Amino acid sequence: MKYSTTGHDSAPPERPLRVLFHINDFGNGGTETALLSWLNMLDRRYFSPSLSVGYPTDELASWRARSIPEDVPVHVLASQRWMHAWHDEARGRKLGRGKKLLHKLLTYAAIRPLAGKRFREIAGEHDIVCDFDFSLRHLAGSGDLPWFGVSHFSLATRLGSKSARYRARRIRQYLRYSAFAVLTPDMFREATDLLASTGLAILELPNVIDLEAIRRNARAAVDKAAERFIVSVARLDEGQKDHRTLLRAYAQARTRMLEPVDLVLIGEGRDRGVLEQLVDELGIRASVHFLGFCGNPFPHIRQAEMLVLSSRYEGLPMVLSEAMALGTPVISTDCPTGPRDQLDGGNAGLLVTVGDVEGMAQSIERLLTDNDLRTSLTRHARAKVETFSALPANERMLALARQLLASHGTTRQVSVS
Repeated sequence: MKYSTTGHDSAPPERPLRVLFHINDFGNGGTETALLSWLNMLDRRYFSPSLSVGYPTDELASWRARSIPEDVPVHVLASQRWMHAWHDEARGRKLGRGKKLLHKLLTYAAIRPLAGKRFREIAGEHDIVCDFDFSLRHLAGSGDLPWFGVSHFSLATRLGSKSARYRARRIRQYLRYSAFAVLTPDMFREATDLLASTGLAILELPNVIDLEAIRRNARAAVDKAAERFIVSVARLDEGQKDHRTLLRAYAQARTRMLEPVDLVLIGEGRDRGVLEQLVDELGIRASVHFLGFCGNPFPHIRQAEMLVLSSRYEGLPMVLSEAMALGTPVISTDCPTGPRDQLDGGNAGLLVTVGDVEGMAQSIERLLTDNDLRTSLTRHARAKVETFSALPANERMLALARQLLASHGTTRQVSVS
């Protein structure tokens, strides 16, 4: 079923609804950005959010200092050094085969049971659990409260190449939740194809966008990498983001530019070395700037000629909505599952086929030369991005909460004025 966001009662709630969000660990990806937006944008008259994190990371400490609201309690499950030391090495791909095996044994024999016990204690103080990355599948459904999970990527892409046995096991895990949340209509169709026969409730819950904060942060002063530039903001991970296509497309477009326009890549990741080597091979080193991770990329996005997303697959990529909010034209691959919905079928941004170097190069040229097209796209984009703003997002979350509590047999009133 798909939940409605209309028809809320006008009476205030007895108290704010206590929602416990969980994520395995914090990095600098889009999932973390989306979670931070929810923690900041939930209306405190109706929601009292808390955050559970499986493992501590340096990024978590950084986000706590600048982005996690002070009124949000943060619970780290594997807080002791012995519980997370090898996890840190695993994230950095530094574990050898022997350590990997020992880490797995330690995780299942000791860390997971202890962390699970701690989580159940915390969850008992809440009304709803939101497993924001499905990392608690082994615990889902425990306790006398409803759980829902959030899928951030294309199910067809993630599960399509897996064996029937793997998919069946994953579906059994999903059935432990009260509901399965997705971000876009495309993802809803995929989830329906996979889960319709199970009776599991499927719902759309797009990410919330803090438009005011984005526009405010975009006014910060930064040193421009070039006078005119195209920007990409994405983790340097070729398995998903496919910067190779972007670099090759830029190299082609650059040979036909009437005036020089550089390319700025914001993001860090394991494939930076590979991409820098490709830049050298293409002979565009002087025009391509690797800025690494940037805590506030919005001034760069605002000043860019355009933003380009070259991914092989996505969920609901936050960076597209952020550029749309700032009036920066966008180009995105028409990948599963979010960009086509976000860009209103191409009315709010240009769509190109995944891996199409020439198509992307031509789209870059069009946006650099066609002012009428830029104006039309940005006008539609500003209207579209409003649908992800705070008010409709809170209405969607409240509708979801009411449905989950009702189906779980909870009678406490949680309504909005």
